[in-house]
Amino acid sequence: MIGILSSNASAEAGHHVRAAVQRSVSATQVQAISRSLLRGMAPDIVVAVDAPDGWSADLIAWLCARPRKLVVFGNMPIALADYLRYQRGNPAADLAAASRSAPAPSGEARESTAVVLYGALAQTLGGQQWHRPFERFDFADEWNNLGFGAIRGDGSMWAVGQAVQVPAEDELAAIYLSGDRQFSYAALTDAGTSSVLWFNRPVGPCDSFEWRLVENFLSGYRGDKLPCQPVLSELPWGYDAAITSRLDCDEDVESARPLWQAYRRLGVPFTLAVHTQNLNRPNQHAILRELLDDRTQGAVLSHTATHAPNWGGTYDNALAEGMQSAALLEAATSVPVRYAVSPFHQSPPYAMRGLADAGFEGCVGGIIRNDPEFLTARGGALAGMPAGFVAHSQQCMLHGDCMLKDGDPLAIFKQAFDYAYATNTLFGYLDHPFSERYTYGWGDEAQRIDAHESFIAYIRSKARKPLFFHEEAALDFLKFRSLAQVVGDGREFRVLTPASSETLTSAASAAASMPLTLGVEFRGAHVQVQAGKSLQ
Repeated sequence: MIGILSSNASAEAGHHVRAAVQRSVSATQVQAISRSLLRGMAPDIVVAVDAPDGWSADLIAWLCARPRKLVVFGNMPIALADYLRYQRGNPAADLAAASRSAPAPSGEARESTAVVLYGALAQTLGGQQWHRPFERFDFADEWNNLGFGAIRGDGSMWAVGQAVQVPAEDELAAIYLSGDRQFSYAALTDAGTSSVLWFNRPVGPCDSFEWRLVENFLSGYRGDKLPCQPVLSELPWGYDAAITSRLDCDEDVESARPLWQAYRRLGVPFTLAVHTQNLNRPNQHAILRELLDDRTQGAVLSHTATHAPNWGGTYDNALAEGMQSAALLEAATSVPVRYAVSPFHQSPPYAMRGLADAGFEGCVGGIIRNDPEFLTARGGALAGMPAGFVAHSQQCMLHGDCMLKDGDPLAIFKQAFDYAYATNTLFGYLDHPFSERYTYGWGDEAQRIDAHESFIAYIRSKARKPLFFHEEAALDFLKFRSLAQVVGDGREFRVLTPASSETLTSAASAAASMPLTLGVEFRGAHVQVQAGKSLQ
């Protein structure tokens, strides 16, 4: 069991952290705890979210009582900092400005002068010497194709916290401004018989591939001496990569046919997310029915009824957008629509509640520009959303506008997949069909197809056993994973899976009729989940 500890002042950050931890270890293994529980029956793994300085004594006493793991996000309480030999320093005066990036011109990327640089110690938790800008763009001031969210300098829960210097041997990462080191961003400290992982941000790295360090700390760090928590892998068992892609049909559907034919030649499943005003033209229907003739190779999702910004701006409008689009798509294809893609990737919380109430089972969206709570390192349930509704952040936009003019045009997309591959992350990318008005930066269809084929070839050259599956199958797997329950008392754990897994069959599996199954990481081992069987 993992306890999430936050005060009233940090309740919102604690809300998001709790959901992030649940996405990794299951909802049954996470509970919010009070400060008083530290003096009695607190779990042996605790995540403290922006804890007040006055809570230091309780945290130190809990940490010293027996071998334990503590994760601290945000404020490092002052006496606990002294105990760990962390020192407070002076914050950078221009951090707020340095945290922002200029918009990206076509064919180029831009990033903030404030960056997080990881050192060699990150390898201890399965990381690398990553370069992570506070903010970056690949298209205008909207998209970050590398997938992570923004670290702010504005004092919010998404911002870096205090200026702290940790002992050099404990530093996982530091903050740099224009190449000059400022202060520590993350640390790993062995304190007595216990260990502490710290990130200098109230929500930690919950919106980035860096979350992998948290998972590895929980599941296996010092596994022979410290408590560990099973982590459910985001990749289906037996695969070392999982990839899903789609076309968002904003203005046309039928023009997706040439790229679809290319994907069929490559044996890669194909997904269309349809803005249903396109259905006013009967010539846009045939490709949808043909695509769905083989449900293992093709899927259709809703891309709203009117493509309104922010789902129409209210819960009621989002509810109506979802219900209307689902009805129109089912009328055109005779197949129920269960998942949606956000217009402009804008995914405010009220819209997600509207979709859930409209009967949808999940949504794809997320961009660095807005709605930071939707940018999650792991797919699954969002904070405050009911079980059975899942979200997946997919910020990688394979557009001609985002192809680099200098060097390898696909370099950023390859880096995005590399991050996903290194951190066991389900990877999603998107494009759009051409319309009479707009070709999304592509010179012609041949150039676009060549880029897609080259990117898929790169993925296949990098991964030993990649799984390509369409968007519906990917979200079905995330939903299945989100409903799995890890149960146990800290010494012995079992994984209970949902009663039915019939929706998890994918033609991308080694055998078309073989359902995808879960993997679990625990004490350094990665094994297939056998429902109800104890983990060793």
